[in-house]
Amino acid sequence: MEQDIKWMQRMRGYAVPVMILYVTAVIVALLLEKMWLIPIMGSVSVIIVVMGYQEMRIMWRMTKHPKAHRILIIQYVFEWVDAILLTTLMVTLLTAEDFGLMIGLFFGIWGVLSPLRQKWFTNQLQHIEPGLPTYEEVIEGRVSHESSI
Repeated sequence: MEQDIKWMQRMRGYAVPVMILYVTAVIVALLLEKMWLIPIMGSVSVIIVVMGYQEMRIMWRMTKHPKAHRILIIQYVFEWVDAILLTTLMVTLLTAEDFGLMIGLFFGIWGVLSPLRQKWFTNQLQHIEPGLPTYEEVIEGRVSHESSI
């Protein structure tokens, strides 16, 4: 688990350069060929899924309670929905504009509700296991990993 946490901390260190790379790629795609946005957003979706999996994997080891594991699985399913919506939005926006705008509206509402979902998941995990640290606390090193296991 220590390796997973260090890997996530390292990935967070690369977040700004990767974001600059993606923003540059999106600008270039918008200037040259808009269809390039589809694989760019597809790769962002893959990153969302991988990071969600890592979060679930780290938090899974922090708790042994089956209800908490179910909450983590549901949270991971929502990460998949985020990724699928992002890719679907980009494909439909570039190929069928009217339908893409409708999916964009749904994606916007989904994104606005994301902090509420995250807070709900955190509250559920805290309700099931009161002493359980949050994912942010674990990654930032504010809690001892060994004492939580």
